[in-house]
Amino acid sequence: MIIDIFGDSFSDTSIRQQDSDTWTDILENNYNFKLKNYSKHGTGAQWCVEEFMKLDEHGDFLLFCFPDMNRVAFEYFNENEQAHALLIYNLMKDQDFAFPDTINKNIIDKSDRIFKDFESFYTSGLYRILEVLFVSFILSKSKHYNKILIWPSSGLGYPFRFYSDKIEIPSNCFIVNKSIHLIAQLEIQKEKPNKNNTFTFGKDSRNNHLSYENHIIFAKQINDFFISNVRPNYEEFKLACGH
Repeated sequence: MIIDIFGDSFSDTSIRQQDSDTWTDILENNYNFKLKNYSKHGTGAQWCVEEFMKLDEHGDFLLFCFPDMNRVAFEYFNENEQAHALLIYNLMKDQDFAFPDTINKNIIDKSDRIFKDFESFYTSGLYRILEVLFVSFILSKSKHYNKILIWPSSGLGYPFRFYSDKIEIPSNCFIVNKSIHLIAQLEIQKEKPNKNNTFTFGKDSRNNHLSYENHIIFAKQINDFFISNVRPNYEEFKLACGH
């Protein structure tokens, strides 16, 4: 059974902070899936959808850890730098120019251009419809897969802020209503109350921003949906609801 996987640092398990297994290891070793993982840390939804469009062959299942739509893929920086470009814009918008030392100097040198291009992007109004367009394209491939699971990796999750009621969801597809990011943030807040933005600034010591316990739970919920049609249950995650 083959799972095609797309996403950002929550699903790019090629970069590891610890020696413990990740949820992709567990899917392969405990649940006997074969994974084709096209995820790339730091990328946004635009980059992932463009990579998805290149697929000529499809697996049995699709897991799309839908990244931040605001990580726009401007042509003058690479896919690894999309998250940092958005961070620079948000800091500049707040009149904060103390950029973290984890950001590449090459990106900082382009900060004025980044700010102007993001301002143009938001002024155009495109941000209001892109999320729905991206997700609708992913769901349009439902005939190629036994099941599709879209799990937002950023923000509050689904429903999205704009036009969620316009998305037609095929019967073999499901969109999770809580993001992986929220689980990761709750872990930080419960265990280290004074550590805000830990992984936002590139200093997270966890694999894929999740504790090992939640890697186990995440893998199980993916398996249970694809094999037994059991929808993911956010309340089962460690620390998500006071566990």
